[in-house]
Amino acid sequence: MNKLIKISVITVLLFCIFSCKTQHFETPEYGKNETEKVIRIKKVTNFRTIGNIENTEGRVLKAGIFYRSAHLHKLKKKSFDEIEKLGIREIIDLRNPKEIVQKPDQIPHHIIYKKYSAFEDEGDQLSQARKLVLKGKVDASDADKRMTEFYREYVTEDPETLKTIITAVLESKDPVLYHCTAGKDRTGIITALILTILKFDRETIYNEYLLSNNYREELVQKRLRLANTLHFLYPKMDLQVLEKLSWVEKKYLDAAFEEINKKYGSADVYIERVLGISEHKRKEYIQKFTY
Repeated sequence: MNKLIKISVITVLLFCIFSCKTQHFETPEYGKNETEKVIRIKKVTNFRTIGNIENTEGRVLKAGIFYRSAHLHKLKKKSFDEIEKLGIREIIDLRNPKEIVQKPDQIPHHIIYKKYSAFEDEGDQLSQARKLVLKGKVDASDADKRMTEFYREYVTEDPETLKTIITAVLESKDPVLYHCTAGKDRTGIITALILTILKFDRETIYNEYLLSNNYREELVQKRLRLANTLHFLYPKMDLQVLEKLSWVEKKYLDAAFEEINKKYGSADVYIERVLGISEHKRKEYIQKFTY
């Protein structure tokens, strides 16, 4: 390393030490019962099978049927065998077209790949939002409102696509994996709906949802520390915004269920009218996926 580079590095570090404020991050709420089996696959986060939980009828969800995760863009070919050993024959990508183009899934050729976006990012809202965050024009309160509104819109904006997603998962003959980018929000909502259909109580559903915080903790903490260290690059950015976008919170899922109740009266009505699943069909699914 030459002297000029050394001086530049030292200058940057000193600037950071004397000009950057250390951000205090709040501790998120974690899932209390880690009943799910976490699958360790290199370069894929939040990968787990939903199972070993009891519904309101005393029946237990079979593990190894429903899998959920973050994107598979960095999945290595040497990990393909691990996917195959799980029996996964179908992958459902919940991301929007632009996200998929930017970070396409890397998967075995013989696996059926489907993509359904129930939230269209018209006008490149996500990209614009990121720019506003870097410029300090979005604070933690704004981010909180945006997340809440996203959950409200996701369950009602495109009911036909949601119906297609849920049907594809429940009608799959083999184990199925569905995912979004981080595997926490869109994937979390879809999981909450599936568990509601299978008659799990809210406490169990919310615990499963919050487990994303447990399984993403190492990744998120690393990102927050890095953002805190390099804050001098974007001094106007509110680091609490990054925090809000990194964890899941009960109130976000609350917003989804509240919107369903507001528009349809109850989750049961929503399941029947919007998702097209009758009470008889629900019983069939419960028999199929539980013991």
